[in-house]
Amino acid sequence: MANLYEREVSGPYASFCGGGTDNDGNMESCITLAELAGGGYSLGDSKPEGQGRELRMSAAEITDFAKGWLSKAGQEL
Repeated sequence: MANLYEREVSGPYASFCGGGTDNDGNMESCITLAELAGGGYSLGDSKPEGQGRELRMSAAEITDFAKGWLSKAGQEL
């Protein structure tokens, strides 16, 4: 499997925000997501403490994570 950390980010990061925005527009509690050249994704954290840190996942890895998380979240509802 290719080393995703060797790939360039191929576009701008999009922000997906949840709670903690305090309705003041600071968008502090956001997950940032960008595609990687050659496939895969870079995930980041919009909090100041998370600046410069990222997690990289293949399309299959992020899909498996999302399915598992949504399944668990559905059990808690």
